[in-house]
Amino acid sequence: MSLEIIVIMLVAACLHASWNVVIKGGSNPFYETGLNVLGGGMGVVFILPFLPLPDAGIWPFLLCSMCCHAVYYLCMAAAYRQSEMTYAYTLMRGTTPLFTAVGMAALGQHISLAGWLGIICLCTGVLVLASQNLRNGTFNKRGTAAALGTAVVIMGYTLVDGFGVRNGANTVSYACWLYFLNMFPLNTLILFRQGRDYTNYVRQRWKIGLFGGLCSLGSYGVALWAMTRAPIQLVAALRETSVIFGMLLAVLFLGERITRMRVLAVLLVAAGTVIMRLA
Repeated sequence: MSLEIIVIMLVAACLHASWNVVIKGGSNPFYETGLNVLGGGMGVVFILPFLPLPDAGIWPFLLCSMCCHAVYYLCMAAAYRQSEMTYAYTLMRGTTPLFTAVGMAALGQHISLAGWLGIICLCTGVLVLASQNLRNGTFNKRGTAAALGTAVVIMGYTLVDGFGVRNGANTVSYACWLYFLNMFPLNTLILFRQGRDYTNYVRQRWKIGLFGGLCSLGSYGVALWAMTRAPIQLVAALRETSVIFGMLLAVLFLGERITRMRVLAVLLVAAGTVIMRLA
């Protein structure tokens, strides 16, 4: 992997953490998530006419990814409503490769020594993080369950989109159509349940929502592009360093507390994730 792709992916990781800060920083995580998706979708509306339509064989990947993302956003909003960002975000991003490894082992696939080392690092980091929340009284079962559910969905859409791009899709077109489609399921649901309240929220926060949506679009679009230039596992490994950026941004912009043990936990999760992705 070239230095250019490494630097670009680290920027993408920071962008990913940034739009999560925007969602967590809002007064209503569900509304904020819908607004974020709306911002990302509106960001591509004026680009789509100049991009090629996806081939017929690409649409199943897009529709499957759209469904995965709808569940992803709902689980993520639930996690942020119940837990601090440092905790929820680290669980979401960090346990995805763990679930993947467990699934591979269950199917009888061999896991290398480096892979087991990554699993140990990751599990240790998660346990340290959970123990810290238990000690300070911020541990929440529902928030933890939602964060872990989010990780499962992340595993799903990452595979779907990776194979979609590798199947011959134009990377920019795929990312833009995905973000356009993603607007509809979540926003339709919120409008159906909380129409007037949500529209008032959008009027107040549309600039911040657009910023968060564009950060999300940029982060994922860059990742999809990188998957066509480098092995998917290497790109995914660099992308998961976003947990470090997430912790730093949560401290700077959300006022979350930072402790030595919390830093250790996040670094262990990041290291374990990278090792597992590269194993």
